[in-house]
Amino acid sequence: MKRRTFTTVILACSLIVFLLMGARICDDLLSSGRTIGISVDDSDEILTVTQVIDGRPASEAGLETGDIIESIDGSTLSSVSEILGLAATFERDTPVEFKIMRGEETRHLTICPGIPFPWTPLGLDLLVILGYLSIALLAHFRAPDVLRARLLSGFSIAVALELALPRFIPGFADWILFREIFYYSLTGAQLGLELHLASVIPKKYDWFTSRPWLPKLYYGIGLFIGTATALIATTAPNLGVPGLEGANALVQSIVNDFVLGGWGIAVVALLFLQFRNSKTPGHRSQALLVLVGVLPWAVFNLCNSVLTRLDVVSPQWTEFVQPMVLLFYPAAIFIAIFRYHFFDIDLVLRRSLVIAVVTCLVIILFSVVFENVASRFGEQVNAGKWQVAAFALGMLILGLLFNPVRAQAQKSIDSRFFPERLAQREHLAELAASLPNQGSLSSMGQHLVEEVSKVFQVESATVMVADPRSGILLSLASNSPRLDGFLEISLLIQSDDAGIEQLRKARRPIPADIIISTSPAMAQRIHAVGAELGVGLISKERLIGILLLGPKVNRERFRSEELDLLRLFSLNVATVLENVRLFQSATYEQLTGLLRREAILEALDGEINRASRYHRPLTVGMVDLDHFKRVNDSWGHLAGDAILQKVAGVLQENLRSTDRIGRYGGEEFLFILPETTMNEGLSVADKLRQALEDMNSPVEEASELRVTASIGLAELKHGDNEHPPGARDLIAAADSALLMAKHRGRNLVVAADMSDSVT
Repeated sequence: MKRRTFTTVILACSLIVFLLMGARICDDLLSSGRTIGISVDDSDEILTVTQVIDGRPASEAGLETGDIIESIDGSTLSSVSEILGLAATFERDTPVEFKIMRGEETRHLTICPGIPFPWTPLGLDLLVILGYLSIALLAHFRAPDVLRARLLSGFSIAVALELALPRFIPGFADWILFREIFYYSLTGAQLGLELHLASVIPKKYDWFTSRPWLPKLYYGIGLFIGTATALIATTAPNLGVPGLEGANALVQSIVNDFVLGGWGIAVVALLFLQFRNSKTPGHRSQALLVLVGVLPWAVFNLCNSVLTRLDVVSPQWTEFVQPMVLLFYPAAIFIAIFRYHFFDIDLVLRRSLVIAVVTCLVIILFSVVFENVASRFGEQVNAGKWQVAAFALGMLILGLLFNPVRAQAQKSIDSRFFPERLAQREHLAELAASLPNQGSLSSMGQHLVEEVSKVFQVESATVMVADPRSGILLSLASNSPRLDGFLEISLLIQSDDAGIEQLRKARRPIPADIIISTSPAMAQRIHAVGAELGVGLISKERLIGILLLGPKVNRERFRSEELDLLRLFSLNVATVLENVRLFQSATYEQLTGLLRREAILEALDGEINRASRYHRPLTVGMVDLDHFKRVNDSWGHLAGDAILQKVAGVLQENLRSTDRIGRYGGEEFLFILPETTMNEGLSVADKLRQALEDMNSPVEEASELRVTASIGLAELKHGDNEHPPGARDLIAAADSALLMAKHRGRNLVVAADMSDSVT
């Protein structure tokens, strides 16, 4: 609801900006015909000319700085607002009589209002307004839930509204009063928003988060300055209270001489502080770009304040400099957007080229058809219904041809102008189709990172898969040279982690800097593999995994077209991974990747039948982790799940490919050793026990954690009886041996039919 409300406000303000721009153009058309080119001060109710612009009608008529205006066209005036009201009635080239005092001499001057229409200043102003309006809309619709985007959108729309305010609106007698209120209110809002924005670009640092009162201070200062200035500026000229005019002049002086200059200095200081605190190149670039965009505006305000305090009139050329200074900010923001992939410039160029070609082709076809049909109609006085129907059918055919023509044009343009994009797209399509043929998830992951690294020419790629039950992200495959064994450490992340939510909602590749700023847990793995880009693998609104890509070999940034290809490719990969997991879930346990209880029991029945039929040796083992409950109680179930995953991997690594192992339940594992006698089984079991004892903790938060296990063994005995031992008998015997190992002190291997143990 909040997002919808904010969107409504932004769109409504954008509409108001366009309406004000229209009023501004109309006002400039009218005011250019009324302009005479002077500035007037009305202190002590004496209208003194403070500036006469060279080349304007007043200068050409002989009006000079210091002249006192007594009347205009016979009307005696006492304030600037009265002059402005009278000036609204001026007409181009219609003479106006000015009665002035120059020293002790009274003079009468005839001034003909009117100057050429100011196309250049108006064009610059409109360009600045559209720039800020574009930033507001782009920031809002690209990242509506990000605080920086909301602040940038609000600030930009406030600037656009302020710049679009016309001086007059025909037929709106009280517009000047309302304009003053709007102007100062918007200025106060901009002050608060920009200070807040400068404090969170590129992100919130400790100095800001430890002071939650700072945003309230920003907006409080802005609200006070905007409200107080608006009230005094609008009431002082109308109440006639002695001293209030002086207060108005004082407030105006404070705002122009101190507030604007101090505002600019404060914003620059905050951005410099953010730049200094930034630890990553991406964050430093963001802060530096915005700082460069703000600096010209801050310097311009400071210079104006100094000149005003020195009673120096600003040169006329500053009217042209001001919009150029204001343009630096949206220009810097757009550059930052290009750099951080918020604006798909390559994709826009490509699509624009396609649209241009298709449009030209359709126009040519339309012209040819229309020319032929129209000429045939012209041969008859009245076109019959069949001719009209033929014309309509021709237009329908043209409409139906649009999509095929567009597709063909896009294919031709891609092959001619973007051959590398076409090759990438084809390679990725082949890769997605070949993944299911790799068999296991681990093989798919390794194939994926190798091929993606080749396609995008990146230094490294890492694939992580998410366990839907525990929320653990487990490294599936990586070719990063920086891992140094880190691949074996599971990443403990809650399913509602901000980084995961960001990837799930974005549905597009996200720069690693942005993920790091929102998720410290994700930052751990991103730093470990040296990733620069994160791609969420999303299927049916669920995060299946993450693809982390390192920097490109040539150090270039990812192009927008590549990001678009990655987005589409990630959807295919997520679907493939999810389908493989669903297929394997019926046989393999989800957390550990080992056979399920039902599957390992079925495998045991099969091995018993085979060994009994051919009188071959068979040994079965039960593994139980010692004091595992303490792990869950001390470190939580996420840590316990990570331990189980690591244990499963260690057990599987130390068994032969012909051996079978499954999770029997909880922290118990059942393994089957075909063609293995009890003595051989004791050696294998002790190898497993020792490997678990030497295993490093997979939990970063509990690096000192160590795991041991007790193991019980049972061997299939071949006798003359017709009913050999079954699966339950072997498991019961192995379980009894396991209990004996527990009673003897744990971390032991005990055989069911032997009294001694191997340690």
